[in-house]
Amino acid sequence: MKRLFQTGSSVIIEDFASLRINGPYSLLKLGPDFAIIKSGDYRIEAIGTDLKVETLSEEVAVFTFTSITTMNVTTGADKEAELNA
Repeated sequence: MKRLFQTGSSVIIEDFASLRINGPYSLLKLGPDFAIIKSGDYRIEAIGTDLKVETLSEEVAVFTFTSITTMNVTTGADKEAELNA
């Protein structure tokens, strides 16, 4: 399917319990209480209690927790700097 216009990616945290990703992404790892996603150059790790996958489609992902306890967003440059330290 051809897009009519170029759209960017967005990450939205709602009520500190839901993580919504719009745009191209890759699901790297999923567990009972965490999700690790790659979107562009960013790696997003969300950890919480009682993870429920609401939506998982080509360009939209919605993960809902009872509450998100930890959220990390890193880039490839962050990871490289960490390895060189």
